[in-house]
This record gives sequence, C-alpha cells and structure tokens, in this order.
Amino acid sequence: MKRVVLLFVVVGLAGMLGFSQERGGVAVIAYGGNYVADPDPHKASNMGEHSMALLMAEPLVSFDETGAFLPVLASSWEVSPDGMVYTFHLREGVLFHSGRPLTARAVKENIERIRDPENALPAAGHVANVEEVVPVDDLTVEIHLSKPDPDFPGKLEFVYITDPEAWTDRGPDDPVPGTGPFQLVGEEYERDRQMVFEKFPQYWGGEPYLDRVVVRLVPSPETAVVELERGSVDFLLLGVFSATEARRLEAEGYPLYVWGFVNAADVVFNLATLDDLALRRAICYAIDHQVLIDAVLGGFGELQRNLGFPGTWLEETEVVAPCCDPEKAEEILDAAGYVDTDGDGIREKDGQDIVLRFRAPDSGDWLRGSQLIQQMLLEVGIGSELLLSERHMFYDQVRTGDYDIAWWFQNSFPTPPILLYSWDSRDYWSIHQVELPELQSLIEAAEAEVDQGKRAELYRKLQRIFDENAYAALGIWVKQLYVGSPSLHGVKVTPEGQLFGANKWWKG
Repeated sequence: MKRVVLLFVVVGLAGMLGFSQERGGVAVIAYGGNYVADPDPHKASNMGEHSMALLMAEPLVSFDETGAFLPVLASSWEVSPDGMVYTFHLREGVLFHSGRPLTARAVKENIERIRDPENALPAAGHVANVEEVVPVDDLTVEIHLSKPDPDFPGKLEFVYITDPEAWTDRGPDDPVPGTGPFQLVGEEYERDRQMVFEKFPQYWGGEPYLDRVVVRLVPSPETAVVELERGSVDFLLLGVFSATEARRLEAEGYPLYVWGFVNAADVVFNLATLDDLALRRAICYAIDHQVLIDAVLGGFGELQRNLGFPGTWLEETEVVAPCCDPEKAEEILDAAGYVDTDGDGIREKDGQDIVLRFRAPDSGDWLRGSQLIQQMLLEVGIGSELLLSERHMFYDQVRTGDYDIAWWFQNSFPTPPILLYSWDSRDYWSIHQVELPELQSLIEAAEAEVDQGKRAELYRKLQRIFDENAYAALGIWVKQLYVGSPSLHGVKVTPEGQLFGANKWWKG
C-alpha cells in the first residue's frame, strides 16, 4: 500500500518568505469546550489541554511534526545495553518561572508525583514501567525501568517538569511554574473563560517573539469561525473541525494545519455492556467508513483495516478488519437469534429490542458522523439512542464506561506505529471497561521486546486476537484539522495535535 503521511501541512503560506519576523503582539487562540486547562500542567488530559500545558511547562522529550523524538529539557540521552536504564542529560541554564533552576532532583520529584498511587495523574500510565529515578548530579538523571522499553523516551511527552517547591501552599487556580516560553498570569485565569500567558524572557530556547498568548473559550465552532474572519482570534483549536468549513477558509487564504499519524476514528464498544461477539461483529460489517470519510471528513482520511499503521514495520496484511457488508451483518444477526418480530425495523433477542446507548458530542461533524452511523446500524436492524453532551463531558463519559458504543477519535504515540492508546489498561484513556488479560500481556510483552522482528510478531498476534474478538469496529486513519490566521506564523503541530514551538510564533 502506498503510504501518504501528511504530518504537518500549512497551506497558503507561499508569501511567508517575504515577511520579516517581528517582536511583540498577542495571539488569541479559540478553544472549544466548557473550560480551559488546569493551571497545573500535570492535570492536562486531552490535546487542547496539552497545547496549553506546553506553553508553560515542558517534558524531557517530545515529538516533532514528523513523529521523530525531539529533545526538549533533555539535550541528549543514552540507554544501557540491557534497555533497563535511560540516562538523560539536562540542558544547562534552564529556569523555572519561579527563577529556580531545573535539576535532576526536580525531574525525580515530578515523576514520583505523577505516578503516586494515592493520587495518580493522567500521565501515570506513561511512567508505569519506571522502577526508580536516580539523580546522578544536578544535570544528569537515570530512570530505571522494571523491564526494557525501546519507546520510553516518547512516553515522556506528557510528563511535564514543574517546580516542586511550588506544589504546596497554592490555591487551586494559582499557576504552577514550569520552564515553558510563556508563564500563566494567575490573576487573569478564569477556568470557564480564558487563560492568559505572558512571555518568559529568560526562556532557555530564546526570548519569545509574542508578548502574550490568550486562550479563550469559544464553544461554538460557528462563532469561532466568525471571530477568525473578523480578526479577533488567530487560531482555532477546536478538535474535530468541519472539513467543509476548513476548505472554504483555505480557499480564502487561511492556513490549514493538517495533522495525524497513528490517529484513528473508530466505533468503539463498552465490552462490559456489549458482550455479545456476534452483535459486535455485525456492527463492524454494518458501517460504511468510506461514506464517513467522504461525507463528514472531507476526504481527510483513509480506510483502516488493522491496528498497525500502513507503510510501517507494523502494517499487517494478513489480518484485515471487516469491511462494509450489510448483508453479512444481517446474516450474523439472523444466525445469532436477533430477529424483528414486530416489524418496527429493530431486531429483538429474548423479547428485548436492541437499543444501544450511543454517546456523541452535541454539535459539529462529529455529531453528523454519529448520526450517519446510527442510520447504518438501523438499516440492519440495530437500534440506538444518541445521547448528546458537550465534547469534554463526552470524553469522560466514554472513558468511565457510561456508553455502549461511540464514534471515537484517538491519537496514539507515533512510536510504535500501532493504535493501542485506548487499549492499554494502564492508560488514563483506556475505554474498554473490562480486563483483557491476553491482550494486555501481549501489549506489555511487545513493549519490552527490543528485537524488532520478535516485537512485530507479538503485535501481529495481538492484532489477530483483536480481530477475532471484534473489540472495536476499526474504521479510518484520520487526518485532523486546525485553521489559523494568515497573520500568525511559526506554529507547529505534533502528529497527535499538540501545538509547540511557541517561542518562535510571531505575528506580522
């Protein structure tokens, strides 16, 4: 299969070479949701919140726009021959916004805080394999693992390092000093309205060009677009954004940011409530994901047939997920005893109609796609009730198991190139609601295997088990969209959708 991976594209910037970078100014980011991020970066849990967190705090290592490891607070690192000890060398002269220096001791305390079993934070699953953190000297820290993990540096992407001395004796809305290019203005923080950031002149990567970045809640995508066109906002950080609207804005000269690597839109199942394999498999055959790509995503995606990303060492050609075949779905339902006895179009079993709780966000293309899926299911006799809620509430409802099915957008780490983020039971965003010991043991065994060939075989076995049990209706390798103002330059986006490099953003 030909691989076309568009990790970071900005369309319409042909004239940029004629501009000169200017200092000063304010960038206003419109964010969709009921609240902005917590002032404590350790509490960030979705890509919008991670973009806000990265303005004020940073990890040791992250990813660049191509999906390669990007040294951030660690200038370099090496791993022991047995893969059990990573040694990170910290950058010299890095200051927290409090004025205190970054040290190996601070790294140790941050990791221990994040994975504290009494108060585990969202990134705890990313450091679940850490056995001990050992400061060697002020700028050298060893992280000892309980088992090898060749992907470990990337798992530190959301492990932000903040000033441990600021954790105590602070109010819930007080800033937690990080090392980022901007610092949160505490007196202007309003959780249900905005976050205001001022540049940190002593930033280790160079003084930021912008004076301020303001993240303002604009829950309605329609309102956000109007504000972008009026010039009152400079960037739309809106998650699943309308492809149709994005194309229109692009044609009018607004830069389009297209991102996504191991990013997918699948129909996921609560395995605790949807425990009938025949019903799950019928759903897999009932859904026409190409219709969703064309009618909802504006062509920004390709069909997904397994968990491994196409064109990579984990692409799987032998295990192929079910494709749209409504007749096959009906055969499976018939054989399993699901029949429509009263002619209302909805099948029953043991006298009970099939009516699934279908969670969905309450607006935009995400809702429209969910409505199309609902209709596809009804065409084979599967009923569902769309339960609508604000997008961030929807995330939590699915994460905590208050659903039967949902159309779910998920972003896995670029490495390894396999969609496992929501399937690892150690992760904050694990959504399947039941223990899957065979799947989990394969995830952890593959994670610890350093030989790529053996590792690929473990992942291949995992994909076979996933397919045999129809744990989800795999659908689309999706590209997602942000839109910015032609006057805002230098913005970069990771393959997972996190804005970065804010010290180099400028207006002109």
